[in-house]
Order: sequence, then structure tokens, then C-alpha cells
Amino acid sequence: MGCIEKIYSVSALVGSSKCNANCSFCAAKTLRKDAQCTMPITFKPALRLSAKYGGWSLSLTGSGEPTCSPNSVTQALEEYAECRKEGSYFPNVNLFSNGIKLADTDFCKKYLPIWKELGLTSIAISVHDDNEIGQAKAYGINIYPYFKDIFRNIRKYGLQCRITLLLRKGAIDSPKRYKEAIEYFQRINIKNITSWIIGNPDGSRNEFSLSFFQKFLISVWLKFNTKKCHGHAWGGGVFDYNGTLLRFTDYVTKHDPNKDFVRQLVVFQDGLVAYSWIKEGAICLMP
Repeated sequence: MGCIEKIYSVSALVGSSKCNANCSFCAAKTLRKDAQCTMPITFKPALRLSAKYGGWSLSLTGSGEPTCSPNSVTQALEEYAECRKEGSYFPNVNLFSNGIKLADTDFCKKYLPIWKELGLTSIAISVHDDNEIGQAKAYGINIYPYFKDIFRNIRKYGLQCRITLLLRKGAIDSPKRYKEAIEYFQRINIKNITSWIIGNPDGSRNEFSLSFFQKFLISVWLKFNTKKCHGHAWGGGVFDYNGTLLRFTDYVTKHDPNKDFVRQLVVFQDGLVAYSWIKEGAICLMP
């Protein structure tokens, strides 16, 4: 058994199971039975533990769409703000969203200033295609708002814009499409892009996952067209592509008890805290 030296981050599920999209490949649906609008009692201990071991990132996501439960996002950030006053500080506090409600100027005016005051630093929009028609199709809705409107609203309140570029068979699934998507978002001033391949919460592949060959080709493209800034201990790394940071990694990492680090603590809505989205063999705290 390794001695833990670093716990890099915390990921926490917030809010109800309500979602304003209908993705056929949604990995979070299996977690919706435990969805609740109050944070579990283990959330703060997880924050304190990660901060104690050098954690640098807190991510808020959901089994539904977090912005459909805005008061739950507020509560999570209020609890983080309390921990921050005690010294459990994370330089990166991210909200992961499909972006649909963030095109609503009234919604943003009501919530984003509050969230920023409570410590939110950036919002990461999940992107399945580099055009709004493809986004609408992926999310199972009639119309997806303009990316430019979403990013303008986020920036208006001093928050950073990021995207999570989700690589999926039939959409962004090759080096050519990957490059096209990156360069489109560069043109609208997105400087931080994280990419991973669609899969299941247990780390297994499904019908939407890219082939191993296409994953390899994207890795080759990164090697010869970018400058590698640093690698991740759990695999993948961060690359500079003409001034844009590209983070290429796996969706989940199975915890290895022989390693001296934990990629993330995951706070599930039933109160369980695990060393990975793959729960088996990775339990950290119980409710």
C-alpha cells in the first residue's frame, strides 16, 4: 500500500436529477437515483482532506445539469467558502455545465456574481461539436444557443471560460476534426480546452467511444503539432497549441493503491467519497 503524498482535486455532484438536455450517451444517468439538492455531510471533510494534501482544483458537476439546480450550486460554493476561510483553498474552482441556461442573460445576472463572490473561478462548457447544430443534436434538443452568447455572459461577470471537448464516435472523432474544433474555439478566444473520450462511469468503453486507433492518431497529432508543457501522473498531459492550453486525458482513472497520489476525491450524493469515479476498491469516506 502506497503512502499518499498528493490529492490533486475534488469532484462533487450537486443538485437534483433535472436536466434540460437528453443525451443518449449520458454517463451520469446511473447516478440520478441518489440525487439531492443538499450537499452531503462528507463534502467539507473531502475539501479539507484534499487541501491538506496539496489539492489545486474543485469541480462541481451533477447527475443532472447543475444550472437547473442553481440554489444547490450556491450551497456547495457557500460550504466551500466556509472551508476557504479555514485555509482549505483551491486556486481553481470549476462549474461543469452544458451551457444552455448560461445563454440567458437574466439567469447569469442573478447567479454568476454570487458564485464568483463565493469562490467560483471558471465555467467549463461541455462541447460535443464545434457548431450549434451539432451541439443541439448531441444534447437531444431543437436549438442550442450561440457559443458566443454563452461565453460573453460568463466573461461579463469576471469568470474564466473553458470547454470540455468530448470526443465521440461520429462527431469529433479524428485528428482532423479535433484540430478543426480547437481552431474554431481559438477564434472565439477560448484558451483552455480539456479533452477526453466518451465512456462509462466505470471507465469502460461503450458504443460512443472512439477507437483505440483514433485515440492513438490524436496523440500523434499532439506530439508533432504542439509543445508539451507537462504530463499528468495518471496519464495524458497538457500541451500548448499556438497559445491555447490543451489538456488530453482519460475521463476516469482507476485508483492504484500502490501509487503515492490520488487524482481526485469524488463526492457522491449519497455521501460516499471515493478515490475515483470507479468506486470499487476506492472508498475513502462513508456518510
